[in-house]
Amino acid sequence: MSYVSARAAIILDTQQEVEQASTDYLDSDKQNTLLEYVLDAVWTVADQIYVVFRKEPDLRLVESISPFGVKVIIHREDSSIVSAVVSGLQAAKSEHCFVVSGNIPFMKPNVVHALFESARNYDAAIPKWANGNIESLTSVYARKAFIKVATRGADITSMSSVIDNLYAVRYVNVEEELKPLDPDLYSFMAVKNAEDMEKARAIASIKSKRL
Repeated sequence: MSYVSARAAIILDTQQEVEQASTDYLDSDKQNTLLEYVLDAVWTVADQIYVVFRKEPDLRLVESISPFGVKVIIHREDSSIVSAVVSGLQAAKSEHCFVVSGNIPFMKPNVVHALFESARNYDAAIPKWANGNIESLTSVYARKAFIKVATRGADITSMSSVIDNLYAVRYVNVEEELKPLDPDLYSFMAVKNAEDMEKARAIASIKSKRL
């Protein structure tokens, strides 16, 4: 029997922070934001999409993402990433959820699909590099397991502390398992500042010319 389950994506929006160091759009010609690029990568893989904002988003941004059928969550309780993820997971209905930062615009859908597949019978499927670094905000988590660990005590303050307390974690080798699906590994390129944004614009321009 094939594995059938609704899949959700939880996107932690970072657009507002990134825009402080850059102009609004990743693709100025099409006026596409970073968040739209992330949504474009996940909407074909996820049945439900939730975007978690730390403050009320600009109306223009809300209008730009509405065609994707997303549900907007405003998380104001505190600034911790873990609590923001929990807010998204509590709203979701899916058994497994893809959690991704909103500043990773070139995530490939086949990489997302591979992570969902890797999460079968696990509490998490987490990309791991050869040097031991992990991508906790480009991972699939079992919704109930994550919430249970993340809300059980004040000592759970980071994504790494949640992961350390999950019962069964599947680490997915980036170079061996995911690079064949994304040879340039742009799926893990985060835009954190104006310099990163310029690099991302160059990549977006090349991709646009190929279409």
